[in-house]
Amino acid sequence: MIIRRNEVHKLDLTDKVVGLTSGCFNLLHFYHLRYLEKCRAQCDFLIVGVDSDMLIGKNKNKTPMIPEHHRMAMVDALKCVDAVFQMDDIRNIEDFYPIANKVFKNSPVIYGHKVEIPSGEAELVIIPDIEEVYSTTALINKIRSCANTKEPK
Repeated sequence: MIIRRNEVHKLDLTDKVVGLTSGCFNLLHFYHLRYLEKCRAQCDFLIVGVDSDMLIGKNKNKTPMIPEHHRMAMVDALKCVDAVFQMDDIRNIEDFYPIANKVFKNSPVIYGHKVEIPSGEAELVIIPDIEEVYSTTALINKIRSCANTKEPK
């Protein structure tokens, strides 16, 4: 389900281990899926923040290939994800710290900022990159390379 940050109180999370993560999910790919599945395996309810187009532009100086509302719908469609919200600022994730038991990231630094969770709040769990480093940027470059290569007749 897609929620607004101020709607989190409407979720029934009684006696559940709540996990929280975020990302761009531009050109959703296999390793995004594996990452989210590893997060979900460690909690009962997984909430995912999807970075807005504005946030990606501000922090990566890039325009996403897929618009934010499409990326949110695709992440929401994954069976390992329970709720999705739009992140317009990297601090938006902090709105969920009071209800989250675990915050999952693949690095302790996001957009050049160290992930800091207030004492007594959620536990930071680092899910390292799996199998190989596979980024959306690498995928886009591969697609561009293939498009520029003429196939033999």
